[in-house]
Amino acid sequence: MGTIKQKTGIWLAAAAVFLLAGAASAAEVVVASYGGTFQDAQTKAFFEPYNKASGVKVTATTGSAYAKVKAMVESGNVTWDVVSAESSAHANEAKDSLLEPLDYNVIKADGVPAELRTKYGIGYITFGMNLSWDKAKFANGVTPAQFFDPSVKARRAVPLEPEYTIEFALLADGVKAADLYPLDVDRALKVIDRVKEQIVAYKGAADTQALIQQGEIDLAYIPNGRVNNAIKAGANWAYGWDASVSDTEWWVVVKGAPHKDEAMKFINFAVQPENQAELTRNIPYGPTNVEALKLLDPAVAKDLPSYPENAKLGAILDSKWWNDNRDAVKARWSTYIMN
Repeated sequence: MGTIKQKTGIWLAAAAVFLLAGAASAAEVVVASYGGTFQDAQTKAFFEPYNKASGVKVTATTGSAYAKVKAMVESGNVTWDVVSAESSAHANEAKDSLLEPLDYNVIKADGVPAELRTKYGIGYITFGMNLSWDKAKFANGVTPAQFFDPSVKARRAVPLEPEYTIEFALLADGVKAADLYPLDVDRALKVIDRVKEQIVAYKGAADTQALIQQGEIDLAYIPNGRVNNAIKAGANWAYGWDASVSDTEWWVVVKGAPHKDEAMKFINFAVQPENQAELTRNIPYGPTNVEALKLLDPAVAKDLPSYPENAKLGAILDSKWWNDNRDAVKARWSTYIMN
């Protein structure tokens, strides 16, 4: 039998081992995205494999938006670690000091172009916003001009936010991609006015996909991956690349993230070639890591916004313009869609 001192030492050592084990098993990273089939694809490509490889729990949530990140940081109640952010959200979050600098000692992403590796974010996919239609109602397809033609009767859906819809309206009205920016918001709203009474939904991508699958709309402007997955699920729909707008999705870390170190490790995992390629296999968004492209079936490229025949038909969202103008346009847009 040992002394009380010896027993106490043993008990303390055992407790320390238990606590360390508990801390390790409690490791977590909270990732905010958009829900729906996109988040399902992220789960298969990133969340579940990262948990399996690291033992870290990945808690996925929805609602990614600049306003939510801003509210969290300003209130000091930050519950998200990593956020999937569109270009304009990423730019505004960085401008407003709402993000942590990324640690490129942890994040190794040489295959991602330098312009997509910034201080506060790393671009990990490209996607297109596309004109899509119900083939039962429009067997011969629909042109961008017809989307805004009031004589073409249809239940229409456009994005909830002004990004993409403003560009779509101008491209449909004949503005060339090279002349798109600065955006003529007055002109765009006049174009949208032509069919405003036929717009039945201003929705996020997941909700718009659901409306397609439920048969509640006839025309939509929606991410290519979302409508593609709706078609795979049985929707008799099609889409085209005329007047499409391509954008980049970014991984960012919220300022004051409760699991900042794990956030950096997760992002490193998610930008590796095989994991990016796996996302594209589940939803046709383009990987940014050039090494990922080598892992994909060449036929997949034809569904990506970066495919040359697709890219030449549309425009690329100018995140700098939106960074400088979003507050004013957003306020005007919110009033517009409510009236």
